[in-house]
Amino acid sequence: MVVNIYDTANDMSRQLVETQEYQALKKALDELKADTEALDSFKKFQQMQANAQQKQMKGQQPTEDEIKAIQTLAKEISGKQPIQNLMNQERQIDQMLQQLNKTITSPIQDLYSDIMPKPDENK
Repeated sequence: MVVNIYDTANDMSRQLVETQEYQALKKALDELKADTEALDSFKKFQQMQANAQQKQMKGQQPTEDEIKAIQTLAKEISGKQPIQNLMNQERQIDQMLQQLNKTITSPIQDLYSDIMPKPDENK
């Protein structure tokens, strides 16, 4: 029997948008978009983080001023309710995806189970 695992993945993708977690994330994002001040701060924060990551990928470190600016903006945006709601919903969907990944990859873990070291129970 030939299995096309990508068909299953496409089915899961379609089902994902019907989950409670996805719908809550979409609602939180819509609420953020409706608050232009919070959205602008969020976009600015995302851009600053992306710039810092790009520097690090090039082997450079962000300056102390850049790090402080990111930290200051992070504190500011974490106090905005639409952003808090979005972050909470992102955590929920991440937990669901982690559980799905664990379930999907369990056959691979099982393959290696007999050669992997067991945790030392005496510690």
